[in-house]
Amino acid sequence: MSVKKVLLFILCACGFIFAEDYFAKANSLYDEGKYKESVPFYRAAIDEGRYEPFAWFNLGNALVQLKRPSVALVAYRRAVELLPDFKRAWILLGDLYYIGGDIGMAIASYGRAIELGEDTDHLHFALAECYLRANDYTNAERHYERTLYLNPDRMDAWYGLADVYEKLGDYENAIITLQKALQFTATAGADVHFTLSHFYTEMDSTKKALHSMENGLLMMPENVSARRYLAQMYVNAGEPWMALFTLEDGLRYKAGKADLYVDIGQIYFSQKRYDEAFENYLSAWKLGASQGRLGAENVGHIWYNAGEEAKADSLYRRIREKR
Repeated sequence: MSVKKVLLFILCACGFIFAEDYFAKANSLYDEGKYKESVPFYRAAIDEGRYEPFAWFNLGNALVQLKRPSVALVAYRRAVELLPDFKRAWILLGDLYYIGGDIGMAIASYGRAIELGEDTDHLHFALAECYLRANDYTNAERHYERTLYLNPDRMDAWYGLADVYEKLGDYENAIITLQKALQFTATAGADVHFTLSHFYTEMDSTKKALHSMENGLLMMPENVSARRYLAQMYVNAGEPWMALFTLEDGLRYKAGKADLYVDIGQIYFSQKRYDEAFENYLSAWKLGASQGRLGAENVGHIWYNAGEEAKADSLYRRIREKR
């Protein structure tokens, strides 16, 4: 072999090693979480050419980690241009289009991945979300259903499917969907019952709406917002005693006591049980709730206007002294 051919062989061999080293070094840095440091090595590997589609793809991943989605989008697009059958790149490209609000391009990218044989719950859920945002409820329903076939434990897909039916005004199917979620999904929690309550309310099924809220509170008794909402439902249904029971039961927990005392005070006030209203308003005021002070002062005004000035003055003093 001539000297020229030997040198050419050595240079080619060295070029192969350098390309492999750039790519391997970049991947090693990426695995260590050193995303910024990996970028120049991926670019060097791209320039070498041997691993170009995969280097572009991994560069895109690094740029996503660095929160530079617009540049990552370019990297993924370059990867699929060089390797059109690169399914994973199409999916991540779709994710970036979706995040950027380009729903049409996201659907096209996800659709290409499906054409290439990809069939995962992530892909179908992403497509369902795209179609939902595009108000294409037929395709959204189809892809949510496929998502749940592939992974019935995806609570977000159950909610998405119920959301489709709600937007169509089909509360009956929305309710059936969430009932199935309770049956098949280990991750179904109190929020499912709260959402069911909302659907029953929309269907004017007050009794079922109340029952669903109660079920939700059994699972999440410390949820103050849900407890107050349930109490208001009882008031609207003409059952103030149940509202009081619901609110007073919530005082066993740490969160939201001031709001609960205010609500209890308001119910007693509406029933003209002013002494009980005052004590609850005052308890709320002691916890720092200005509504509690206003409520307690209103009780004082009631007695003052009724000619009970001494009693009113006594209440005003207790409000000032918070005792």
